[in-house]
Amino acid sequence: MRNAMALMICAIGLLTPASSGASSLRLETPDLIVSSSFGYLSDERLKELANQAQETLNKVLAFWSVDSGIDRYGKIQIVFGPERRDVYSSLTTWARESGGLRRIVHVYGAERSPQMMAHKLTSAVFPQKDKLIRNAMGILTEAQVGNPLSFPMCGFSSDDWVSALLASKTYIPLSALGPEHESWGMGESGRGQLSIFDSARQHKAYAEAGSFGNYLFKTYGVNKIKLFNRLSHQSARPSQEAFGATMQELEANWIAELKSSEKAREQNVSLVAHLISKSPSYACAEAQKAGTSRR
Repeated sequence: MRNAMALMICAIGLLTPASSGASSLRLETPDLIVSSSFGYLSDERLKELANQAQETLNKVLAFWSVDSGIDRYGKIQIVFGPERRDVYSSLTTWARESGGLRRIVHVYGAERSPQMMAHKLTSAVFPQKDKLIRNAMGILTEAQVGNPLSFPMCGFSSDDWVSALLASKTYIPLSALGPEHESWGMGESGRGQLSIFDSARQHKAYAEAGSFGNYLFKTYGVNKIKLFNRLSHQSARPSQEAFGATMQELEANWIAELKSSEKAREQNVSLVAHLISKSPSYACAEAQKAGTSRR
């Protein structure tokens, strides 16, 4: 499994300074090594964010009832940097070193509350090559313990977005979302970075993964999802072994559940449906603005 994870792309307590100095502070928490891009954050802000990140990780670990994996991979490294293209996001990369694999979570944008950090910390705790499983677990966690303004929720719920996609007949079947980036409207651009060539498809795919993960959680619980994740390292999407149902059956039951609960979410579904119809590529950004105004 480690050979297959030489590079994977997925989205920190008391502080012990490892070194200090203007714009170069490096902090360690029980599970994390925290730093920032040169000149981006003040030392004081980095200390605040390091505490916040450790608290977030604590919630992630409690939700999944797991440890942080220090014995296997060492502490998770978190690097805070400025937002990319005015978008707050996070990214997990795996780097190979002489001592084994190293986990790095890049958090882009930290003047306000970071986004997708719980999602990407989950990806660092659960190595997973299949993008559907990885995102189903990560987005579920972000919804439970993270920032609700994070992509793909963007201030609403993944269920709201998928209900709108079903109504507009633009839903993407799960079978069309492969384990790699391309079927999600994305691609690798080198050095662990991702490029987005179809932002509308990316948002749809991530929202579906988050809603599907939420369905699995409500129906089967975290232990079954962890089993699904673990068994997937031996076979592709082993839903029958983990949940006693095929992927097609799970998908049908999930969609039926969404339709049965849509009435209670009618107002939000209508709002996000309008945003999608207006501009699929910018629906998330517009939803975040609306979500911020409601908070």
